[in-house]
Amino acid sequence: MKLMMTDRSDVLTHDSRLLAERRLLFALSRFDSRIHEVNLVVSDENGPRGGVDKVARITIQLRGASDVVMTHKDDEISKCISRLADRAGRAVARSLKKSHQFDRSRPEVLVQEELEPVLAE
Repeated sequence: MKLMMTDRSDVLTHDSRLLAERRLLFALSRFDSRIHEVNLVVSDENGPRGGVDKVARITIQLRGASDVVMTHKDDEISKCISRLADRAGRAVARSLKKSHQFDRSRPEVLVQEELEPVLAE
């Protein structure tokens, strides 16, 4: 799993980068073999005016399933990243579960043909 972070408004400090990496790895590490790349883009919509304007957007490219894209907005970047990481973990689990839902039943003809030689012995 490749993790890339982009800061468009100089919002991420060293500590918040470490937090983002730790939270994303914790939330997504169980899907490591199924995730190709994780892109986190962080920005401040209003600049220094304040308010609920810190935005984090995550794009998770999955192997064998559709991409997961999520956005979260909050007043603090650490809360924004933490909540987004939690939501992303659940969304990836749902997406992978949907990709595995297909018909696993075998046609009855094949099953009967395979059982006949065993019963004949």
